[in-house]
Amino acid sequence: MKVTDALKILGLEKNPSGSQLKSAYKKLALEFHPDRNPGDPEAERRFKQIVIAHETLKNPKRSADRATPRGRKSARQRGEYEEKWEDIFSHIFRSAREPEDEKKPKSRDLHAQIEVTLEELTRDSEKEVSVSRRVRCASCEGNGAEPGARVGACPACKGAGEVRYKQGLAELWVPCSACDGSGEHTGEACRVCGGEGVTSRRESLKVAIPAAAKEGAQIKLKGKGDEDARTGEAGDLIVTVRAAPHPIFSRDDNDILFDLPVSFSQAALGHEATVPTLRGTRRLKIPAGTQSGRVFRLQGEGLSPAGGRNTGDLLIRVLIETPTKLSERQREMLAEFQEISSPSTHPRRRRFLDKMKSLLE
Repeated sequence: MKVTDALKILGLEKNPSGSQLKSAYKKLALEFHPDRNPGDPEAERRFKQIVIAHETLKNPKRSADRATPRGRKSARQRGEYEEKWEDIFSHIFRSAREPEDEKKPKSRDLHAQIEVTLEELTRDSEKEVSVSRRVRCASCEGNGAEPGARVGACPACKGAGEVRYKQGLAELWVPCSACDGSGEHTGEACRVCGGEGVTSRRESLKVAIPAAAKEGAQIKLKGKGDEDARTGEAGDLIVTVRAAPHPIFSRDDNDILFDLPVSFSQAALGHEATVPTLRGTRRLKIPAGTQSGRVFRLQGEGLSPAGGRNTGDLLIRVLIETPTKLSERQREMLAEFQEISSPSTHPRRRRFLDKMKSLLE
């Protein structure tokens, strides 16, 4: 690895001091340590880069010698060196993988759902969602130890703060993940969090719902997920929008639809109906002779996203209702109407009968 690449990986300027190199290495190696990121291939890749970058900057001359082939022998030695490094890495990651085969790294993101009515989607609105978050324990500041408890040497690294891995001539020191490289450990767990470093807290959070938000849309509240016990960094809260069922309306993108039942006589003679919208009521003129299934459009009465673009309409489908439970007088009047009806009264029926006749001939 080139020195310039190593500096970039560790986030260091040219010619860092020994303390700067150690501090940067310890911080990054702990962040991407396999014990903290089980089953995460990207963390594994970064961890390898960080370790090799550290070893490169510790002794750049030796690293350059090993990285530059000088004939067949040097290439063979370089291959042996890289192979031994891989042996060390496999040993480090094996300890994290074997007991965690079926485990996945825990995400600090939280998920919640919020139900929104069509009326609320006519404008930008704000709703509350209640979630239970895991937050860093204020008593122990996330280290899991009872404040003031007696501190001793970490049993994992025996107080060194680092764990040594060796394979043949190759060796490296990795910050101890059990004690965060401090070398200290306490056996008395925090009484507030039970040694977990985090506590549960229920919070009510306000969620901004944009106008015309679609079913399944996700709104992210940054930093409102679970907190990490060691760093205090928090994941996000991801809120999924769910549409509340409506007794009349249905939705098609930004258009709103509903069925309007009208009587036989209203459809035949014409009618002016009062129809509901998401913002109140409107008058709709139904012309004489309207057929069942005809759709009327009221422009701009649908949902309108931010900026007023792609505003939807209200689509009203007329359904002619056949009368039931007729009185004797109503039956007589309908029978009389049927007798005096002509083909011109029912043109669609006449066309249908003409087609049927041609098929039967």
